[in-house]
Amino acid sequence: MEKLNFETPKMLRQYLWGAIAIGMIVSLISYFHTPTRFWVNLVINNFYFTGMALSGLFFLSLQNLTKSSWMRAYQRVPEAMMGYLPVALVLVLIGLFGSHTIYEWTHLDVVKNDEILIKKIGYLNMPFFVTRILIYFSIWMSFAFVLKKLMNKYHQKNGALVSDQLSVVSAISMVFFALTFSFFSYDLLMSIEPHWFSTIYSVYTFSGMFVGGVAFITLSLIILHYLGYLKDYVSINHFHDLGKWMFGMSTFWAYIWFCQYMLIWYSNIPEETQYYILRDHGNWKWLFWTNFVIAFVIPFFCLLTRNSKRNLLNLAFVSIVILVSRWVDLYTLVAPKIYEHHHIDAIIGPYEIISALLFSALFVLIFLKMLSTKSLIIKDDPYFEEGVHLEQ
Repeated sequence: MEKLNFETPKMLRQYLWGAIAIGMIVSLISYFHTPTRFWVNLVINNFYFTGMALSGLFFLSLQNLTKSSWMRAYQRVPEAMMGYLPVALVLVLIGLFGSHTIYEWTHLDVVKNDEILIKKIGYLNMPFFVTRILIYFSIWMSFAFVLKKLMNKYHQKNGALVSDQLSVVSAISMVFFALTFSFFSYDLLMSIEPHWFSTIYSVYTFSGMFVGGVAFITLSLIILHYLGYLKDYVSINHFHDLGKWMFGMSTFWAYIWFCQYMLIWYSNIPEETQYYILRDHGNWKWLFWTNFVIAFVIPFFCLLTRNSKRNLLNLAFVSIVILVSRWVDLYTLVAPKIYEHHHIDAIIGPYEIISALLFSALFVLIFLKMLSTKSLIIKDDPYFEEGVHLEQ
């Protein structure tokens, strides 16, 4: 009999709590041993998992705006991903205590002697920075709350009465999401190097968020299948659909990666090339180029054929590759400039790995908790039957 109400296996819950406990102890050690690495890891993981939660908001808004059916059979998954947002806010605010280590523009003695930073002081100052962070999360959590409330009404009898209202809210959500996520990327990541900027930076981070979100949804559904959930509703055609998303968006991410690199290399403007000179030389070079191969080449060739997108083992492998490469990509965005300033060599060691596992366990624990609060399927959804019988 099909299981429709998810229950987190007791052993898995124990493993997750154990990982969180070990991660917190090791993170505390890293704070006293090498505080710079602690704050760098916090910035990376905060952005990574905030983006993961936001991808759930984005996919639900996209579905309701377009009134599409392709995600109806498993829309509880992106809905549960949004549950991490309040925790993300707390952790991002904690990360602000390390701003003096991470952000050059917080050093007033440096700013007053730098012509470029003086001109940016109206935007890059701590009071306004903190205010923007609070505004971003207030907007995201408000839309997440309103969307869930409207979807609950929509999934009841006569729910079609709120269909237009749901579409309008989703449309507004998409506009605000585009603006706030762009500025969130600028603030948390790009301002680490305040003398450098890229006009496609937000597109780059969005493409990474998108493909990471799809990878997490795919891996979650494969595990749910393994545990005996949604087998009658999520078919191989749904997995084929997700495989196409991963294939297309990992290629799009690589396209944006190449465009940004190629244009800066070709124009050869000193204030722009400094960004890639740092990453394309010395200890960072191997990581910079290896991650591009992992993030693009492996998904591209592993998902090139139709059958490869319908093989669950292959999809699980590619999902894990994408999720890991997303973290490494953020590491190469954040760490080089900070470590250069603090004279720390490029390294991914136990502190980085365990910190990532800590955040992963926390995100998954909250995700599973949210997933268990409601039935995994919504038969009253007007598009449910169409979504279940997806054809490829």
